[in-house]
This record gives sequence, structure tokens and C-alpha cells, in this order.
Amino acid sequence: MVTLSLVIATVSRPTLARTLRSLRGQAWEPGNEVLLVGDGPQPVAAELFAQLAIPGRYIENPGERGMWGHHARNWVLDTKQATGTHVMALDDDDEYTPDAIAAVRAALRLAPDRPHIFRMSGHPTAPLIWRPGQPVLTVGNLGTPCLVFPNDPTKLGRYGMRYSGDCDFAATTCAQYAAGPVWREEVICRVRPGRS
Repeated sequence: MVTLSLVIATVSRPTLARTLRSLRGQAWEPGNEVLLVGDGPQPVAAELFAQLAIPGRYIENPGERGMWGHHARNWVLDTKQATGTHVMALDDDDEYTPDAIAAVRAALRLAPDRPHIFRMSGHPTAPLIWRPGQPVLTVGNLGTPCLVFPNDPTKLGRYGMRYSGDCDFAATTCAQYAAGPVWREEVICRVRPGRS
């Protein structure tokens, strides 16, 4: 059985409401959860999350803050807050496409024991990531919302403390799997929609 833990690190940006609204119509199943992680106390984010009918909970990262949510994501993984069989992440200024969760679940059922890297659209430096014909783990060719990994603490990497720390996480995690990641064609995320 595949269950999903979605981690959203937030500093209560105004875009958070749009991000969370993109989760409301998704095909959630029992055992799925959204972990909205305040990078320190975020009362606005906690209140907004409580108002929406999304499975999961708001929690606060009590440790180091900043660095694009990477401290918060590492804290969630280190403290085993995520209970799903697979972990994924979303930034608080991005949104999922309408059938993202159903697409992820269908793909994971075909290869549950491997990391998956999906596509995302609308990135400022590329209209589509990962780039067509270039399934390569490199900076600029993936982002946090692309990544879905088995929730195996012995194989999960670390988000680096730099802008491209999501690539660090993907590289260190995928290195633990001899067959590498599954590169998926489905676009599951729109990056910073509405921005030109």
C-alpha cells in the first residue's frame, strides 16, 4: 500500500493560500498526510491550514531556520515526522496540478522501491523541468516539487544549505539506489504560477 507524506516548509508567504488550495481537490487516500512545517512560529500558516479540509497537521521546526526551507525539511526527516511510505515536498509559492497526487500514486504502484522524479512547469529558467531528453541529476534540472522518495531513513539524503539544496538531497538519496530514480513524464507542479 502506498501512502504519501507531503512536506511544505513555510514562512507564511502570501502565496501559501494558493499552494494549499491546490491540495484541496487532490485524490487523497487514508494514510496520506500534509505536513505544513512552520520555519519557526507561523500563526497565520497554522490558522490557514486549520481552515482547509486537507489531511495532515501543522507543526513547527524548533531548530535552525531559513535556507529556503531546507532546515525544516531536514528536521521533519530527522525526527521521523513523516509517516507515509513515500515522502514528497512542495514549496509555499508553487502549486500542484489537479491530478498530481493520483499521478504520483499510480507511478509509485509500478515501482514503489525506487525514487521518482516528475516534471514541473513554469520555472523561471526553463519552461519544463526536467528538460526533455535530459534525465540528469544536476542543478537546474529538477526542483523540490519534482521529488518523491521511499520513506526509508537509512537511504534519505540531506538538503544542502544553499539554493540548490534540493539537488543535494536528490543526489545523495538516489545514490543509495542501484537502479537510480524513475524519471516520469507527468507534470505534477506549476512553479510560481502567475509570475512572469
